[in-house]
Amino acid sequence: MDGQSPPCHSKSKKQEIKDERIDLIEDGDDFTVADVAAPYWVRPAGPTWWCHVAAGNKSVDEWLSNAHWLHPAISIALRDESRLISEKMKHLLYEVPVRVAGGLLFELLGQSVGDPSRNEDDIPIVLRSWQAQNFLITALHVKGSASNINVLGITEVQELLFAGGSAAPKSIHEVIAHLACRLARWDDRLFRKYVFGAADEIELKFVNRRNHEDLNLLSTIFNQEIRRLATQVIRVKWSLHAREEIIFELLRHLRGNATKAMLEGMKKNTREMLQEQEAVRGRLFTIQDVMQSTVRAWLQDKSLHITHNLTIFGGCGLVLSIITGLFGINVDGIPGAENTPYAFSLFTGLLFSIGIVLIVVGMLYFGLKKPITEEQVQVRKLELQQLVSMFQREAENHAKVREGVSQHHLLPSASDIISDAKRGYLLIP
Repeated sequence: MDGQSPPCHSKSKKQEIKDERIDLIEDGDDFTVADVAAPYWVRPAGPTWWCHVAAGNKSVDEWLSNAHWLHPAISIALRDESRLISEKMKHLLYEVPVRVAGGLLFELLGQSVGDPSRNEDDIPIVLRSWQAQNFLITALHVKGSASNINVLGITEVQELLFAGGSAAPKSIHEVIAHLACRLARWDDRLFRKYVFGAADEIELKFVNRRNHEDLNLLSTIFNQEIRRLATQVIRVKWSLHAREEIIFELLRHLRGNATKAMLEGMKKNTREMLQEQEAVRGRLFTIQDVMQSTVRAWLQDKSLHITHNLTIFGGCGLVLSIITGLFGINVDGIPGAENTPYAFSLFTGLLFSIGIVLIVVGMLYFGLKKPITEEQVQVRKLELQQLVSMFQREAENHAKVREGVSQHHLLPSASDIISDAKRGYLLIP
């Protein structure tokens, strides 16, 4: 496959391009006579060109602006990702391929994979592209800032072209299909990593809670994570729906059996990913329901415990009230009343002091607690994350999940059966 760039001329245009509007002339049947006459299995004559550039670079933008062979509207669409490729797209949240200016203008969605060792985040990218005959130009737009751009889907296609052989694309349509499939595949891998992995982490943290854990604190943490993950699932579903529409239009415009097969497989994988997102969504709601029922059971048990203790306090108070009533009827019977003129006042003050102490102790142990602070939430999150990291390391190292059952704790018959099974036969009494 020839990777030759088209000639670049610095000749200025006669007319200035207005950036306020892109005026595209769309034609759904914009084919040449050669396209119509030649069978779809016949490769068009001439070399196949793929020119890949990074949008936003000053020299690239200047080259696209001064390319006299490129329609001005196509030049603006490749340089500015925020511009619509068609006026019809203003009614949608995504843009589908359209035939304009003698070629196919479309965009593919993907992600630039961040380096985990440098704590880099994955950044969404848009590959704005234009194809005409055997020529393809792609402009990479990065929706964020990163020191290293690593779009593995594009890199894999470039390596496939450099390696050559029977697996290399045979036409420009196959190049487009490879780009779409490999970008989508890496998107799915990252979606599964973050969405499914986050759901597994939430479930793992919940089932490994402490025996006397403050469930109000855990409920606050899990509700925050479930809300964040549910929002991410919705965004993934929107992205998958956009990909589905792009695939549908590419199937209409691209030709070749290999191209159709790759796009059909990509369409099937997209439908499976949508079903998986629905499964994750249902799983999150199940975890939330189980967590809420656990919190309700915990509160009910705590209320029963407090009621039991208050009953004990009430019984003690009843005894104290009876004693006070008896002494109140017979003032002379108060201890120390014979030689102390203020015995009644002292006894009353002592009873009030005991009552205040009981109230304070009851409020400290059974009263309202202080609200959960953000520091407590962060500390507990770090502890739970350490638990998940330890579990992941054990899983990656293929650690033993369940300890073996010792024969000393089995009945004699069970121990004999296991010993016989190890020898290669099983004795059934």
